[in-house]
Amino acid sequence: MRRPASLGSRLAWLYSLAAAGVFTVAAWLIEQSVEAHFVEEDMRVMQGQFDIARAALAQLDTPAALRSLPARTRDALSTHTGLALRVARSNGDLLYSSAPAGEALPEFPLVSGTPQVHKWSRHGLDWRGFTAEAPASVAGEAPLLVTVALDIAHHEHFLRGFRHSLALVVGSAILIVAALSWAITRRALRPIRNMAHLAGEMSASRLGERLRVERLPRELHELAEAFNAMLGRLQDAFARLSEFSSDLAHELRTPISNLTMQTEVSLSRSRSADEYREVLFSSLEEYRRLSRMVADMLFLAQADNGLMVPRNETVELGALADGLIEYFEPLASERALTLKRSGEACATVDPLMIRRALANLLSNAVRHATPGSQVDLRITHSGNAIALQVSNQGEPIPAQHQHRLFDRFYRVDPSRTRTSEGAGLGLAITRSIVEAHGGSVALESNRDATNFTLWLPVSPGKEAATPPD
Repeated sequence: MRRPASLGSRLAWLYSLAAAGVFTVAAWLIEQSVEAHFVEEDMRVMQGQFDIARAALAQLDTPAALRSLPARTRDALSTHTGLALRVARSNGDLLYSSAPAGEALPEFPLVSGTPQVHKWSRHGLDWRGFTAEAPASVAGEAPLLVTVALDIAHHEHFLRGFRHSLALVVGSAILIVAALSWAITRRALRPIRNMAHLAGEMSASRLGERLRVERLPRELHELAEAFNAMLGRLQDAFARLSEFSSDLAHELRTPISNLTMQTEVSLSRSRSADEYREVLFSSLEEYRRLSRMVADMLFLAQADNGLMVPRNETVELGALADGLIEYFEPLASERALTLKRSGEACATVDPLMIRRALANLLSNAVRHATPGSQVDLRITHSGNAIALQVSNQGEPIPAQHQHRLFDRFYRVDPSRTRTSEGAGLGLAITRSIVEAHGGSVALESNRDATNFTLWLPVSPGKEAATPPD
């Protein structure tokens, strides 16, 4: 497949075509100006000859004097090389012609009595001339038709040479402009080539490189800044992917190590049926943990690829929240916590997904709330958005961790046991669910309370719900 022309080639061609057009028009105007000058000079000479002929005809008052016209005009023409004169009656009778032998001067028609300048070539000669009326003093004689012609061969020879030289100059100028355009555009587009070179050599180990914006032309600042921002996003995404791979390996290693150790211990000696049954129950718990982790990972993979489509229906969010509170009541009572729901709202959402998102938030709130405190679930309606807020009292989340808290496998305190806190995918799943509904999540944590807020649109198809300013 043929590759398209480069941007530099296109710009060079456009500059060259523009220069060719300008030079061609300029050369044509110069050539027309020179030719107009020659026409003006020729007209001055021919008009002088016509005036002489008209004055001579005005002195002819008898037929005999009219017949002496050749002798009267011969002396007047002898000082003008290349001039020819033709005098004829209006009926076509030729009275006089000074044209070279074998050369008959044409008689041009008059348009409303106004002479028109004509140019013609005959027998290798180039002529310019006109026909005009000249009154005669002979009684009863109609005005005579006088044709004045000038041999312009030397003018035409000069113009042909001038046009040839002009064509060479214009052609050379176009070639020079084309070469300069190519050099200038190639130099001007060097930053783009550097950008392409950097993109071509980009790899996982060189994601930290950036274009130097301060050295670029102003027109490329926005492109370079966008390119650097893209590299920054790629670097951040790659770093998170590396962390994710490491965390995933760690999460999988723990249950697999437990299963391997239990199996090796069980096989180290003969055991009773009850002991084997106990080992199998312990292994079953690890298998379930692995199954939940795989299911969560598949769920997030579907969300990342846009395959998670909510099955929307109208839901009473208050009733949905009451069901979750009832579910978490036993766990909360173990820590002397009080669960409270306030507010009502209806929304068109997928009830199972929203239930799962709220369950993840309530689970975290119950786990990290100060014993004996209260966990609140508030439902509020603001414009086109509905807010579901889960609040608990406890240790505040440091600011440096808040923007990472919804990442997969991310924990504020990595030293906490993973067995008691799950796989660290709950908040990532919550964010994916809310974004699939066209909403967003928000976190605010201070000494007073930690608030997780889910912003959802009232109904699908409306503008994505965002926290109000």
